[in-house]
Amino acid sequence: MPSEGGAKPTWMSRRYLLAGSWLLLAWPASVAGWSLAVEQGKIGMNLPDSRSGGWEITGSRADVRPSVTANSDSATIEFAPSSLIVTDYLAYTGAEQPLKLNALRTDLSNSTVTFDYGASGSWAERIAIDGDIAVVATRVEHPMLVPQAWNFEGRAAGRLADLRVQGTLVSGSGLTADLDIQLNPDGGVSVAIESVIDGEQGFRALADTLIGWPDLLTVDTGNTRLSMEVSTDRVGELEASGRAELKDITGVFNRTAVSGLSGLMRGSLENDQLVANFREVTVGELNPGIPVSSVRFTGDYTAPVSQLLEGSLEVQQARARFLEGSARIAPGVYELAGRAGRIPLEVENVSLGRLMEVYPAEGLAGSGLLSGRIPVAIRGNGVQVSEGLVSAIEPGGRLQLPAEKLQAMLGGNQAMDVVVQALQNFHYSVLNSTIDYDEQGKLTLGLRLEGQNPELRGGQPVVLNINLEEDIPALLTSLQLSGRVNEAVTRRVRELLQESGKETAP
Repeated sequence: MPSEGGAKPTWMSRRYLLAGSWLLLAWPASVAGWSLAVEQGKIGMNLPDSRSGGWEITGSRADVRPSVTANSDSATIEFAPSSLIVTDYLAYTGAEQPLKLNALRTDLSNSTVTFDYGASGSWAERIAIDGDIAVVATRVEHPMLVPQAWNFEGRAAGRLADLRVQGTLVSGSGLTADLDIQLNPDGGVSVAIESVIDGEQGFRALADTLIGWPDLLTVDTGNTRLSMEVSTDRVGELEASGRAELKDITGVFNRTAVSGLSGLMRGSLENDQLVANFREVTVGELNPGIPVSSVRFTGDYTAPVSQLLEGSLEVQQARARFLEGSARIAPGVYELAGRAGRIPLEVENVSLGRLMEVYPAEGLAGSGLLSGRIPVAIRGNGVQVSEGLVSAIEPGGRLQLPAEKLQAMLGGNQAMDVVVQALQNFHYSVLNSTIDYDEQGKLTLGLRLEGQNPELRGGQPVVLNINLEEDIPALLTSLQLSGRVNEAVTRRVRELLQESGKETAP
């Protein structure tokens, strides 16, 4: 019985609607030639809880305004505006990292459900949905996501067995993504997500959405296109892949300024193995205090998820400009597992004069070019260098170290006075140095110099063997506070020092 003039359906019309709905589902398929039409009514009813295939649904109630047409083969239910299903709790617990959605409102307005009970197969194969769907979740919880509200607006089409849902997903922090969900007849689920992140506001929304976003990573300009595909089979095995197309990213990571970051990064997760591909990744400049520019990197990295720093790095290209010279990693495959894992960094034609200029002390000067090989190990507690070696290129050059700084580096040993005097104006033909760097940030240089000081002992030849130590974190902090990086880095370093109690607020 239809309602008239938009008036609220009577108890009798609701009764006819329920009876008609029961009739269209229970009527024997063998009875042919009948038809039924029930115009818009209103139904409010509690729905049963459900647990199936790793999904759990509890506390659902439907308040819908359906119109029903049916015959001996099928039935169609059209939902009018204000047709809602409210659910207390929806969760997928079939994976190691469960997804939980609390207090959902699903709007079925202008959508249609068709029951093809005249066909063979399961109900999932005989029930089809087509139309607009809007879902609001008051709180979504997942180990990779910051708990917050989410909403979705889109369209659903297909049978329940192979239903496809497409639309736009928006987090409470403002992250927007295109969502494509495909249910598979074998019980699996495929999910594709794509999002374009643009500028400071876009990256802030991303940071406020992802649990794993580094606290000390901020992005000021640039954009990236993110895409991810996740699928599970009927037994819950998870496969995931994603890609990020970066363009002109500028920002600060920890205490390093980054500018002009572009390139393609791809990653996949399968059988507890992470595979990352880096294609034509370029960086205009990385500046933690000593700038590295024109970075180019192409390579692949494979590692078990449980030990991400103990994988295999295949380098196709890795080079950069450094102190007017170059730094590179030779193409090859480098195994990082175990204590012996090292990445050999080669430096060529590095300017000693430029190195003296960036050092935060007055009176330093030098000339000449340096080349060498520095084996770098990346550990969970930091970077290490063991038995690195750099040497000056012929014909050598000049080195000037201020007495006060040199005495401090040598520990104020009076027996080293000759060394201090010689290095006030030392013309070297040989400069060799071993390099070691530990996890605490202590750099140790084993320096051998051959040459002369024209102002010392008539310019007689001198051979010097010196061990120098430097606290690199303290050195970089001094450079960062000097304003040589950028204002954002200087501000961050001051904030970190104030938090640690090592510097008082100005």
